[in-house]
Amino acid sequence: MSFTEAYNYLLSLSNLPRREYMTDPRHCGIYLKRVRFFLDLIGNPEKKIPHYIHIAGTSGKGSTTAFIHNILQTAGKHVGSTYSPHPTIITERWKMGRRYMTKAEFIAIVAFLKSKLDQYIRTSPYDKLSFFELTEIIGFIWFAQKKAQWVVLETACGGRYDATNIIPHKDVAVITTIGLDHTELLGDTKEKIAYEKAGIIKKGCRVFTMEKNKKVLTVIEREARKRHADLVLSARGIQNIVQKNNTVSFLYNGNTYFLPTVGAHQAYNAALCVDVATYIGISVPHIQRGLSATQQPLRMEVVKQKPLIILDGAHNQDKMRTTVRAAQQLMQNKKKLHLIIGFSGDKQVRSMVHQLVSLKPATITCTRQTANVFRKVASPDVLARQCKKLLPRATVECFLDPEDAWTFAQTKLKKEDVLIVTGSIFLSGQYRHQVDR
Repeated sequence: MSFTEAYNYLLSLSNLPRREYMTDPRHCGIYLKRVRFFLDLIGNPEKKIPHYIHIAGTSGKGSTTAFIHNILQTAGKHVGSTYSPHPTIITERWKMGRRYMTKAEFIAIVAFLKSKLDQYIRTSPYDKLSFFELTEIIGFIWFAQKKAQWVVLETACGGRYDATNIIPHKDVAVITTIGLDHTELLGDTKEKIAYEKAGIIKKGCRVFTMEKNKKVLTVIEREARKRHADLVLSARGIQNIVQKNNTVSFLYNGNTYFLPTVGAHQAYNAALCVDVATYIGISVPHIQRGLSATQQPLRMEVVKQKPLIILDGAHNQDKMRTTVRAAQQLMQNKKKLHLIIGFSGDKQVRSMVHQLVSLKPATITCTRQTANVFRKVASPDVLARQCKKLLPRATVECFLDPEDAWTFAQTKLKKEDVLIVTGSIFLSGQYRHQVDR
């Protein structure tokens, strides 16, 4: 089996009929039941991992996961972590120490799973596993093989019935911030969404959140009391946040921290991680070194300096708000801003477009957020019409092929300009191979 065959086999399973995640509120329990049945069938690799840190939230999950992973790695812990979706290639969903899963390791695990999936459909009283559920199972197998001491798990959507919530125990549950995303699945208010996210809270774990909305906090506090879990209101009292060039520094609890990233909002994600790391016994010097060495793929990621090219994965209103703020800071000494944008078909696109045009870009290139046939996309021509209506003096073009959009945008760039690709991790991930670092 080749890597392409293994990957396509995994993707092809999406064509099988199943109860899709959170589409039937009356039978939500089935999602974890089918995962549990399969994990029992393969010997419960998830039970071989002694320590878990579980992360949920609307925004900041990926950054928080990366920060905590790197802090633990710096402190000498044998740590693994999961990321969803992957930035460029599926093997980037799973990381151990300083490296991602190799293609050979991925092939071997998928080959192992093939016969087990046949056994599952013959014996299981439940329906088929989803793509995300299978990627989490792949992670458990790999982390158990590598004898991970700690695993940092990022939820995909929600938390209460998310496949990651199958873990038998957790040291820490982290809830970053709550916003309006995946409303068709999780609910149309922040309180409803918070209820699903707070489902990761389990008895005996310590809970950290940097959420400040009082109504949302009430939901989280209620779940923590119900589970007899201690709740910490984190990332309070940050001082002296400074964005300089492509770095951020801040003062927190008497110590100064540096981040190799764009966007002052990352100071809050990092402060949350400081609190988590302190709780599990990591020293301040290890935390400082871990944070200062953490790269954030596709989170306002600078991939070229002249012209300044940034790949970003903002795909909801809250994430886009922080992207716009970071871009405003960057543009103070730059000549022109250019955008390449593409969105999933299920996102609140109009609101995000309104935020982006406030930057007054010179050009906006609209395209599909991915050429993946399994994913619904926002139509590039509809995007272009929205942008042109809001910003009639800008140059606005649309392309069905993301590669053609990239080529066009390059023709408009000058050395002093800025190009930001945003709207989807899938779109920005496709362009990584294009950039000559």
